Amino acid sequence: MCVLRKWLKGIAAVKFALIVLLGLSIWSTRIPDIAYHPVLPEQALANFHVIEFNDDGQMHLPAQFDALKARLRTTPGSNLLIFIHGWHHNAAPTDDNFVAFQRFYRQMSATNPSLLGLYIGWRGDQYDPFWLDGSDDPDSVVEPLDFPTIFTSKRVAKQVGERGVKPLLAELDTLADEGILGRYTLIGHSLGGVVALHARKQSLLENLAKGQGERHLTVLLNPAASAREYQPLDKWCSPDNTGPAMLVLQSKTDYAVLEAFNWLKEGERAVGNSWAITHDIDPCPGRDCSRTLMLPKALQDHDAKPGCMQVLDGPGWKIRARLHARKTVQSCEDANRQAVWVLAVADGVIAGHNGILTEVQGVALAAALNSWRNKWQGEILTAAIPDAIEPEQPSDLVTADFTNSGLSESPLLVEPQSASEPQADMNDTGDKASQ
Repeated sequence: MCVLRKWLKGIAAVKFALIVLLGLSIWSTRIPDIAYHPVLPEQALANFHVIEFNDDGQMHLPAQFDALKARLRTTPGSNLLIFIHGWHHNAAPTDDNFVAFQRFYRQMSATNPSLLGLYIGWRGDQYDPFWLDGSDDPDSVVEPLDFPTIFTSKRVAKQVGERGVKPLLAELDTLADEGILGRYTLIGHSLGGVVALHARKQSLLENLAKGQGERHLTVLLNPAASAREYQPLDKWCSPDNTGPAMLVLQSKTDYAVLEAFNWLKEGERAVGNSWAITHDIDPCPGRDCSRTLMLPKALQDHDAKPGCMQVLDGPGWKIRARLHARKTVQSCEDANRQAVWVLAVADGVIAGHNGILTEVQGVALAAALNSWRNKWQGEILTAAIPDAIEPEQPSDLVTADFTNSGLSESPLLVEPQSASEPQADMNDTGDKASQ
């Protein structure tokens, strides 16, 4: 009995030591809520800017925004490319999202010298238990191990969007109305997509209610936002020839959002993994969509309908409208008229959760902006109706949509969709494609 008692005491001591070690690890690896980029006088002349927010949604250094506004006034009408990072990241110069966006901005500005870049930083993680910090490693496999931090980070993301980025964008809208700013493209990834969604949602709804098209484009990449958060944007269609107000691109191989997202709240579905999907996207073999390929009869019939299968030139992406995913999308015209396109994309478009800011995505964004935003039209896609000649690669049998053809002359308010809509018909087009 004495031996057993000593053994149990030994186990208790080990457990206690582990608990203490865990507590010290968490406490000692707390990530500070600070600004990483001091404002220097020459920043007012720079083309690349950073604005950082604290957990309460307030700017760490308002002078960062002052420097951007001063730069905009030196060349009125310049366009702005904005990126908001997600979970585990911040604005540290070594953060891999920061480095990747600098590279992405250089690519985009190479053909558009007047384009300015803005990186929006916030504390995407408060702790890195056991030194699980992979923020400066794009291939990190340790970051997901501190999954519980997602709960506090998501709350902060929503707060930063509503209290911080929303008023910032409102001021940019005013500068655009005054001709000081041209247009901006807002990109948010993961929890950065949550920031962007809550920053833009109310403004989008107000403009749609007025029958106004969106001058600016919002792109959410693998957003960690639920279908419920996305509502009631699903109720609206865009005015004629204005294109979608927002694009949601969700990778079909993003485990973090497609599966682990459900752990946040039982029964919740991510917007890009729900009834909300309107289109699918797949890359063409070798980025060449001119090849004639053999398709199943059901897909040939689908593609023969105007606007149902189209091609985005440049990156070589095939796009199909997804039908019957929800009650309000029963035709390709219905899908293409949506104010927000929710696109399920193949691995060759976005690889997993973190396959963002790539060279091909830059080509795609440039093609979209040059074709529809500058012309205020949705004609970024050319119809592509393939003939049955040679076998198609498996990845080509699922596609998606990125355009806006056949829009109504005024915004259309449709019946709201239930966040718990049954999933039975969600993959109507995609399932046929994979057969």
